[in-house]
Amino acid sequence: APPAATQTQIVSAIKQENVENVPNVNFNINIGVAVPSTVRFYPMPSRIVEIYSEWRGYDFILVNGRYIILRPQTHEIVYIIEG
Repeated sequence: APPAATQTQIVSAIKQENVENVPNVNFNINIGVAVPSTVRFYPMPSRIVEIYSEWRGYDFILVNGRYIILRPQTHEIVYIIEG
């Protein structure tokens, strides 16, 4: 998880992204859960990678106002940002 000092910057930056909110999903939103490939993933914006480089190559989705950070290849949930 990103340090507390960078979390505010990440939240601010990710909220500026124009992504489609998914209102209903058929999987649990918990750390470690793999998101089905039927969901549209968005690549982690370079602005966020500049803030927190550990997320280079990661994807994310927006579900009910929560930003879900996904591990590359496996699309496992690694972090949840409350919108």
